Amino acid sequence: MAPKNLLPVSEALAKILAAASPIADIETLPLAAAFGRTLARDLVSTRTQPPFDVSAMDGYALRAADVATPEKRVLLSGESAAGRGFAGEVKPGECVRIFTGAPIPKGADTILIQEDATIEGAIIGAREPLRVGQHIRIAGVDFREGEIGLKAGVRLGPAELALAAAMNHPTAPVTRRPRVAILATGDELVMPGETPGPDQIVCSNPFAVASYVEGAGGEPIDLGIAGDQFSELERGISRAKEAKADILVTLGGASVGDHDLVQSALTKEGM
Repeated sequence: MAPKNLLPVSEALAKILAAASPIADIETLPLAAAFGRTLARDLVSTRTQPPFDVSAMDGYALRAADVATPEKRVLLSGESAAGRGFAGEVKPGECVRIFTGAPIPKGADTILIQEDATIEGAIIGAREPLRVGQHIRIAGVDFREGEIGLKAGVRLGPAELALAAAMNHPTAPVTRRPRVAILATGDELVMPGETPGPDQIVCSNPFAVASYVEGAGGEPIDLGIAGDQFSELERGISRAKEAKADILVTLGGASVGDHDLVQSALTKEGM
């Protein structure tokens, strides 16, 4: 249970979020640079995926009725491959060799997968009867032109970027990364690589906080160390304003001792 003069973490977080304003600035980035960013507007598909019926398996495109019984056979009359479809029509009694992702030829209504086919030269049969539509991905099964594929506010990860690309978007509108200024405070701190005095320690927290900020999609701004003097804290806060920071994170100096001046400095600056 928290002491009476301290807020519970959940309440403190709620107060911080209630005072926050969404970032309105929008950037348009190529997809290759948009990983981890937040989509600013709905992304609408500019195409239908797949754009035509395609085979989900390697095998033979034919009419299911033509191989309704094991003794029925069809004649191989062509080939349909991904990016190079069969230009003709599958007539009754015929089939076309087909590969995964290839367009379904006109006249065919099912796919006989190669594992279930009997092959005697150009004569093809089926070990089991087929149903119409078997192993066919229908046009638009993924999405259709004009549909919203990604909603504003979504974080763009690998799956979302792949979907944006599939919808034929080379770029994405994203919100500007929040700028988070980080100010360490305390006379006892020195930067890594420096030699601490007899009463000093090495400053380490800003590096962890900056990593958290970057991992959450923000842009960390290191303001260095401010000593326990009001003027130094004021200069640190001024640097945050000059950097147009959206958030200022202070480390240390927030208690009520004689050297804990952060709260007073922030209050004086209207923060």
